[in-house]
Amino acid sequence: MPWPRSSLRTIALVLIIVLPVSLCVKITQLKVPRIVQNGTDATLDCEFQVEPHESRHLELVIKWFFEGHPEPVYQWIPAHGRPQDLGPLKGRLDLGYGTKNERSSAGMRIVGATTELTGDYKCSISTYDGEDFMVKRMIVFAPESSMYLQYSRPSEDTFNVSCVAEGVFPEPRMSLFYARPNVKDKVAIKEATACESQQSREYPMEGVTVEIGRRGDSFTVRSTAEVEDPEHFLGAVLFICELRVPQTEYCQRRAIIYLPGDDDDESHQIDAKGENAVAQLKTSTLLVAVIPLVANLYDNFY
Repeated sequence: MPWPRSSLRTIALVLIIVLPVSLCVKITQLKVPRIVQNGTDATLDCEFQVEPHESRHLELVIKWFFEGHPEPVYQWIPAHGRPQDLGPLKGRLDLGYGTKNERSSAGMRIVGATTELTGDYKCSISTYDGEDFMVKRMIVFAPESSMYLQYSRPSEDTFNVSCVAEGVFPEPRMSLFYARPNVKDKVAIKEATACESQQSREYPMEGVTVEIGRRGDSFTVRSTAEVEDPEHFLGAVLFICELRVPQTEYCQRRAIIYLPGDDDDESHQIDAKGENAVAQLKTSTLLVAVIPLVANLYDNFY
């Protein structure tokens, strides 16, 4: 049975009225940093457009939500005074930030963001006539508090290689590699600790065991491998440990070199700054030396 013309006119009138209302407020851009380092400030901005309705007074309500919780962590009604910090962000916001352009921007600055604030952030802008929202994720990562690489030689043709990193967030990934460097090439050896420039003759180590444990808001990762191929020891061997934090571009490397004729209880560890650490493996003591010492050590061997 066809609808009466009066009903069709009513539906058309409703569509004409409702459509502009849904466009009354619109978020045009949500700026949430994808990655923030633990302990640094994080600035989140929500840009929007508002078209006031002619028939009624417009009142903005600006809210930020965290991790899908129904209660906001930030709320500001410009017509009623200052913003409020709530829930997990209570006492952690710069409430003076983002309050100058309340008709076009809703900013929130977290002071000293920490790893537990990793999650989804939702900006919600509403008026009497409409609402819009957008969601983006922010990761607060913590670099390692310590990282070291070492080896031991239980027999003449066997190496046990071990790498440990502590205090990392979120859960990291660790890999072990080896290379056959030219010990005369100090630049190539130093570059072994640069994540962006891997050596052409760098190979992943086989049979690596990775253990990851969590303590509080950080992770400890340990990778170990046993190398039993005697051919590895016909010349210098460079062992490399690489630490990466997923969903970020963070990467750190450590390298340690075995030189033929070296005292069995001594190795030369090179960190990401190009500094040399002589590891007395029997006593597990690290003595840090400056980069010129690296060149002198290599020249003494060859």
